[in-house]
Amino acid sequence: MDTHRLCLALLTFALLTQTARAQSFMECAVIEADSDRLDCYDAAAVAMRKSLEKPQIGSSEQRQEQRNAEVAAIVFGEEAAPEIVEEVPEQITFVIRDVLYTQRRETIYVAEDGRLFKKTSDTQIKIRPGERVAIEDGFFGSIFLVTEKGVRIKVKER
Repeated sequence: MDTHRLCLALLTFALLTQTARAQSFMECAVIEADSDRLDCYDAAAVAMRKSLEKPQIGSSEQRQEQRNAEVAAIVFGEEAAPEIVEEVPEQITFVIRDVLYTQRRETIYVAEDGRLFKKTSDTQIKIRPGERVAIEDGFFGSIFLVTEKGVRIKVKER
């Protein structure tokens, strides 16, 4: 009797670990039992949510590469990318050394280290030489120069 219970417990444990393991959506699609397939999809959705809720560290490129690898692992069952362990500073600050204007009336901000930033936003607010600014990432790879007073101007590095 005890052997029978032990075998039943081991079989139940094996089935639960197989269905509870976070499988890819593609692996879930081939499961024939409706309840098992739903459990598999639920586990994959939980894995996707946890992936999206993880804190963002690393450069923009590293974060995008990590996110793509995690989604590929959850959807297609591909190997997940290694975790990003290095952190970049939250804000890079510097002083604007000069402001240049082109013949096309474009505004170019010159950083103290010589980098050039072309103003791409339509705002009339300007940053003056000597002001300290921070670089902030925006959506789709855009960047902003933000002054200590909160002035935020969209730029493109040249």
